[in-house]
Amino acid sequence: MLVQLLFEKALELPGTGLKRYRDKPNLISDGEKMAALYNIACCHSRLGNMRTGLVALAGCLELGYTDGAQLRSDPDLEFLRTDEKFEGLLARFDQKSRSGFLGNFLKNFT
Repeated sequence: MLVQLLFEKALELPGTGLKRYRDKPNLISDGEKMAALYNIACCHSRLGNMRTGLVALAGCLELGYTDGAQLRSDPDLEFLRTDEKFEGLLARFDQKSRSGFLGNFLKNFT
């Protein structure tokens, strides 16, 4: 569990981003947070920690992760997919992304 603790602690470290400016604060980008939360969800899924895995996955989706096909096929998320909340979570965020500005804009053309 030390590895898991260190991995989660890494979320508090400054991000690298694409380019580092020495005079700017070292902030973690949303993309880095998203990747870390995805990996945390995978770790907890493999460890059999349903609730913590789903919470991490929800955080990843909240930051804008949209590849539902990957979430439905990643072997590391197999355990999380056994819970009925998994599909509900994906549906909620899929609906949210479609109801955003671009989703509403595209409705006018279908």
